[in-house]
Order: sequence, then C-alpha cells, then structure tokens
Amino acid sequence: MTSVRHLMDPAYAARRATEADDHWGGIDTAKVAMLCIADPFWPDDCTPEHVRAAAIESLQADGAHYSSPIGERALRVEIAKRVARVNGLEVDPDRNVTVAGGSVPLFVHAMRPFLEPGAQNEILTPTPSWVTNFEIGPLAGGVTVPVPTYPEDGYDLRIDEFARRLTPRTKLVLIANPNNPTATLYSRRALEQLAAFARENDLIVVTDQAFEDTVFDGCEMTEIAALPGMAERTILISSLSKGMALCGYRIGYVVASEEITDVLHSSAAHILGAPSTAAQAAAVAALREPQFVEAYRAEYRKRADAICAMLDTVPDLGYTKPQSGYYLWLDVSAFGNAREVTEYLLREASVLLNEGDTWGSSDHLRLVYSTFADRNRCLSAIERMVDAFARHPKAAVKGKSR
Repeated sequence: MTSVRHLMDPAYAARRATEADDHWGGIDTAKVAMLCIADPFWPDDCTPEHVRAAAIESLQADGAHYSSPIGERALRVEIAKRVARVNGLEVDPDRNVTVAGGSVPLFVHAMRPFLEPGAQNEILTPTPSWVTNFEIGPLAGGVTVPVPTYPEDGYDLRIDEFARRLTPRTKLVLIANPNNPTATLYSRRALEQLAAFARENDLIVVTDQAFEDTVFDGCEMTEIAALPGMAERTILISSLSKGMALCGYRIGYVVASEEITDVLHSSAAHILGAPSTAAQAAAVAALREPQFVEAYRAEYRKRADAICAMLDTVPDLGYTKPQSGYYLWLDVSAFGNAREVTEYLLREASVLLNEGDTWGSSDHLRLVYSTFADRNRCLSAIERMVDAFARHPKAAVKGKSR
C-alpha cells in the first residue's frame, strides 16, 4: 500500500481522490470518504450566491488589477467591524489590520520581526495543535518548543508547563483557540494566567482563531487580546476559510497594535504580495451578509451530536467532546497506533482520517465531519467507520473503558 503518511497530505489526498480511475493497493479512491480535509462540505459546492456574484462582478470589472498589498480598504473596514462584533475589539482598519491570501503566510510574516536571525529564539506552542503551528517557528527563523496539554484537563492550558519551558530565548507564545485538532476552547482562567505570564515575561502572544466562527452555542470563547494589557502584545490571526467555508477564496487577516502593524505594512508588498482582487470582493460581500454562518454552525453541531452518539457505541474508543469546529480528536490507543488504525480504516471502511503524530499524539486520529454537503452522506461514512471498529481484532468483547 502507498505510504499513508504520504496520503495524509490533504492536498495530495484530495487531488488523487478525485481521479476515479486511480487505485491505491486495490482501493478505489473515488469511493474513499476524505474525513481528513478541513475544507467545509468538500468536495461539494457551498459558496453563497451573493458571495459568488461579488467575485464574478469583480472579474467582469477590474478584477485583473493589483489590489493594495495590505488588502483593499473596503475589506479592512468590514474586517474591523467583524472584529468589533466577534472579538469585542475596537480596531482601526488603517492602523491595525493586514489582509493576505489566506492566514498561513501571515504567521511567518507576523512572527518574523520578533525573531533575531541566528539567536534561536523560542516559540512556546501547546500540543496537540495544528500541524503547521509546529513548522511555522523554524520557517520564521525560530525554534518551536511544544508545551503539553492533557486530556484530563480537556486539553486546557497549564501555565506551569509554560513556566518550565521559559528561557531567556523565549520570545513568542503561539496558540490555536479554538484548538485544532481537539475542538476545545481554552478557559478564561487559563487565558488570564497566560496573559499574566506574557506580561511578566515581556512575550508576544500569537493567537490562531481560524475556527472562531464555529463555537457551539453554550460554549464561551475568551478573547485574550481583550484581557488587560494584552491588546498591545497580542497578534490575532484569522480567516474566512473555516467558519465561512470559503477556503478556496484564500482570505486571511491579522489584527495587531499600531506599532506591530506598521512593521507588517511596511514589508507586505515584498513578502505577502497583494490578495486576489476578486476574492476580496467576495469577502466583503460575505462579511456584509454573514447570516449563512449561523446555518453552517448549526449543521456542524447536529453532525457532532449524531457522531458522538455513534462513537459512544464503540467500546474503548475515546474522544474529546467538541466545543467548536467540525472535527473530533479520537483516542485509538486501544486499537493500535495512529498509522495502523488509519490504514485499517482506509482498507476496511474506505474512510481516510488524519494521523495524529504530527498533531501531537501517535495514538490519536483527527476526524473531520464537515465532509460533503449532504449530512447523511457524511454520517454514512461514519457508520462504516464505526462498523469497522466493531470488527477490529482488538475490539472489546463487552464493556467499555473510557
């Protein structure tokens, strides 16, 4: 069988999965449910009509021309309104906002000014976390220092774990809130402690909030930038990809203090280039009429509730109850390591999940349940997975340990 680690690259997997005549080890990839791609409703169309129309109108007008390298002002104005509404922060669209083609390049762009070349500056990053969070540090010229979180805490932050890893080389803290892959939210208490830690040690906190639009009703998300003394030392990075299901439009943004933003703006043309003009027009339309996001969030919650009920029938399969997002962090240690279980599910259920190794755990898998616009089609894939676990050679005969 082709290396599952190679297949786990979502872009590669998605590309190959759409080739109906291609097979890996006898598996028809056209029939594999790609529960590993955090692109909502992939591969089905999900663009709201008013968003699509705005992109088309731009292409028919001036969409072929460069936009501002920091993002068109109309978009920055709408982002500032969104930040006030969603994050409770009053920001200036001209002095605090930078737009780019997706959020990924913004991490390196925003972190690089704090990392002295050759100094081995360190970035404290909770684990488990988004795969790229561990790679961004070296790409930006620093060193990633993983900070453990624990399932018994609901993967909340333990400030003493940060303190143990603090050195004179520590410059940044990088967190993802809501967390990806655990789908949990860091508690207000933990973030207040992290804020105090950052202030006391003169650290910058970079917060990845790509999934902030997916927080479930009844769950509280604390905005660390709104805590005392944190507006000037927090870099908030978000995007329209996840919550608005506009991954392909590639619009991300960073919100920071004027002092930080001045540096980001001065080099944006040389590093970020200019975001797509048509994509920005679509983003403006999405931000002005964002009601569709509520329907998406409600859909994710319905899927999560249904899937959790299904997983509860599998003895010895653990998972973290999601508070946001559209993914689950599965503890498959009773069935083998991540690679073994991934290969088993691919073979026996025609579903592909993310191996947890690069996310921070060799005995966990990330299950993305936003795949397909048709909920029943998604749940059908989960049913195949649950059935495969029931048939697994290591499946418990009776009882359930959690």
